[in-house]
Amino acid sequence: MKSHFKMFAAYNRWANRLLLGSCRDLNADDYLKDLKAPHSSVNGTLNQMYVADVVWLHRFTGEGDAPYTIDDIPFDMLSDLSAARAVLDERIISFVDHLENDVIASTILYRTIRKPLVMEQPLSSALSHVFNSQSGFRGQVNLMLAQLGIDPETNDLIQFQRETGIGMTSDLVDGKFMDKPPASQHVACG
Repeated sequence: MKSHFKMFAAYNRWANRLLLGSCRDLNADDYLKDLKAPHSSVNGTLNQMYVADVVWLHRFTGEGDAPYTIDDIPFDMLSDLSAARAVLDERIISFVDHLENDVIASTILYRTIRKPLVMEQPLSSALSHVFNSQSGFRGQVNLMLAQLGIDPETNDLIQFQRETGIGMTSDLVDGKFMDKPPASQHVACG
């Protein structure tokens, strides 16, 4: 189970780097332009991605910045957000790297933000939610970039797996993903 989450943490960093790289092609007005999206703009959506991860990482670890309110926009400039995002992605990877399978299978308690309720949930399903949400946010930003005339880089999971070899086999060597996957064995399907 840990290898699954290690793959998603590495994918999350890779996809965020590509997405932020595509956003660098925007001028400041387009970056802040209200596109009538759920979080208004490219800037609003990228900030929502960041804030959501800060909130969840704080729930998981109790460490780091105090959780923001869910609608906070801590960064107006892409360069500042990109730098903070890179640090946060490394924190996520470090958190997942230090998890053991028994901890992943355990439950966590946390308080919701909008309606303060105490929730108990398996850590594995909460982690799945975090990585799934990030993919959804990236899809929203990709759509906004396309509306603004930017052709974003492909940041699909399968592209990451093919480029890195991570997730292409279930084998790890010394607890680390292999640089190159072994020769594939093909199974005829249909």
